[in-house]
Parts: sequence; C-alpha cells; structure tokens
Amino acid sequence: MENMTDSTRQSGKPDKITQSDDDLLLSEEELLEEDFFSEEETAPRPRSNSRSSRTGSSSKASRRRSSGRGRKTGRPHSRRSGRGRKRRMERSDYIHLALLAVILLMFLIAAIRLIIWNIGEDSGYDPNADTSEFDTEPQDYIQPMDASLLEGHEDDGVTTIVTLGNAPFSDERGSTGLAEKIAQKCDATVYNCAFPDSYLSMKYEEYTDSYPQDALSLYLVTASFCGGDFTLMEHAAGLVEDTEGTQAALDTLKSVDFSTVDMIVIMYDLSDYMDDRPVMDENNDINLITWNGALNASIDLIQQTYPHIRIVVLSPSYGQYTDENGNLINADTEDLGNGTLPDYVLHEIDVAMANGVSILDNYYGSVTENQAAECLTDGYHLNEAGRERIAQRFAEKIFLIQNE
Repeated sequence: MENMTDSTRQSGKPDKITQSDDDLLLSEEELLEEDFFSEEETAPRPRSNSRSSRTGSSSKASRRRSSGRGRKTGRPHSRRSGRGRKRRMERSDYIHLALLAVILLMFLIAAIRLIIWNIGEDSGYDPNADTSEFDTEPQDYIQPMDASLLEGHEDDGVTTIVTLGNAPFSDERGSTGLAEKIAQKCDATVYNCAFPDSYLSMKYEEYTDSYPQDALSLYLVTASFCGGDFTLMEHAAGLVEDTEGTQAALDTLKSVDFSTVDMIVIMYDLSDYMDDRPVMDENNDINLITWNGALNASIDLIQQTYPHIRIVVLSPSYGQYTDENGNLINADTEDLGNGTLPDYVLHEIDVAMANGVSILDNYYGSVTENQAAECLTDGYHLNEAGRERIAQRFAEKIFLIQNE
C-alpha cells in the first residue's frame, strides 16, 4: 500500500483506482436514498461475502450504518403514504358531506313546499252559505222555433200543447196533475195524451198481443196520430192492465186536431232503465227497441208530418226503487246492464240536440237527489210538489214566465 502511494505521489497520477469500504458504503447509501420511495421493505439489502471478507470490523460497522440508514429511509416513505391516505380520506369526507348537504336541502325544500301547500290560499268559501243551487248543473238545451217552419201555418191565437209519455203525466189527470199545472202557468190548452205503464222504447221488434204495451210506446203512438190510424192502439187498449186509464188517454189523443197544435211535450220516467232496455244501437240510430232509436224516429216523424209543431223533451227526474228481490236500486249509480239512469238522460239530451229540439234536464235541474224526499213517492213517482217544480221550471225556461 505504501509503495503504491509513493509511486502515485511520484507520477502524480494513480496507477489504479481502488474503492474503499467507506466508498462502498456511501455508494450503497446513495442507491438506497434514490430507491427508498419504490422499495416495499425498509431493511437494507444483504451484502455479499466478498465484501465482508475484506474488513471484518468495517463490514460490521457498515451493516450497522446501513441498517440504521434503512430504518431512516423507511420513515419518509411511511409519512408520504400516510399523507396520501389522509388526503384520500379527506376527499371522501368532503363528498359525503356534500351529499348529506344536498339531501338535507331537498328535505328542507320539500318541507317548505308542504307547509305552503297546507296553508293554501283564502278561497272565500263560506261553510254557512246556501249553495243548493250550485249542487248540480242542468244540461238544458233551448231551441227556439224556426220561423221558416211556420210559413203557411195559420196561428189561431191559442197556445195548444199535447203531452206524451207515461207516469209523470198519467199518474194525475186532475187539476194537480203536471199537464194541468203547465196549462195554468203557461195559459195554454193542454191535451194529456200520456199512457200509464208505457215505455219510450219497444220491448220487441214487432208488436205481439202477448205484450200489448208496445202499441203504446212513443213511436207507435206517434205513427198512429201522424198517420191518423188508431186501430192498433184501440186493439191494445183492451189488453193492457190499466184499461180505463189507457182508454182515457187514447180518447184524448183521437180528439186532437194536430193542425192547431203549437207544441208537443214528451216526458218518460225511469221505466226503460228499470226494464234494462238498450240505450242505443250504434249501427241503427232509429232502432225502436232502443231508448235513442225510438226517440230519434219519433221526433223525425213528427217534424216531417207537422213541421210547425215545436217539440220539447223533458228528461226523467231522479229516482230509486225497490226491485222484486227487495233490494233498493239507486238509479244514479246502479248499472243494470245498459248504463245508469244519468246515462239515459245524457243520451236523450244528445238526441234532442241532434234533432234541433229543446230539452229540459229535470234530473239535475228540477227534482234531484236533494229533493227526492220532498218531491217523490215510492222513490221515483212524482207527488204534487214534484210536479209543481217541473211545471214551474218548464214555464220559466220555455215560456219565460217567472214565478209570481
């Protein structure tokens, strides 16, 4: 070693570069410092036996230093990893807090809207006010007489009315009957030609003596006076149960001179509904076994034969009844197979409007469910109070006569 040093001093240049143990240690420490972020273990790499054989004491010291360095180099790695995890946890906490804030905000908005909705606005509703007149909305259709249809017709100066239908007119033919009340209120001559126990529609497509009521249905009655032939009606009058009432109505009908008639008023009760007769036939709008068809055909025949006569239809009033099994049937809600009674009323209104004739909605305008106890007997037949309400409304809407 001394010789090599001396020669080096003499030449000024080292003959051979020899790395000492300390240099090796420094080199290893530099490597460790460069790789400590990528190493999974903090302990130093083991040294080779060749290096340890050179210097025992130096090797032990280097291992101690290296071991110490390894532990030291582990600490920065742990701190950095801890800081990363801490940042990730902080970001996760922020997201959770943000979601919680959004949820709370949604609940707050919902609560505020619910409170505002519950408070509402003042509608001005007075619970003590009398609102009976607004409980229902009548669907009246008032069609004035077309003046062109009166051309060539001589007015005799007398208002003459013929009433057709069933129980509303036929139940009482005296001074307290519906026909007489209309006559009194409208200052008119009224012929009560309504047949008891009759129907607007026919039950069968052709008349048969087994069911004589069909001869008293609206269309066959109309065909009789429009054609001036009462043979079928006279035959059927002797077969029905109420022969006396039927004959009285027939005699009245035969006495009428329709050239002097100004108005025909038609009113049937809920009998067609009770007998579950069809409301309409989509393929035949003059099918006589349907409610719509019979009314359509009858109005059309009257308009063709007597165009100067104004036609007014009165719808059924409210009604309920007890069936053969003792069950109470509310016609307002009970569908027997062809609709409820309001369905029949609405179809009747449609037919009247389609034919350009007037109709008064008695179901929602005269005797409603609210007046049932006051105006009806046995659930659907009109009593005197009921007839008074219908007659008064007729006078007001058709003749514009107000109750004094």
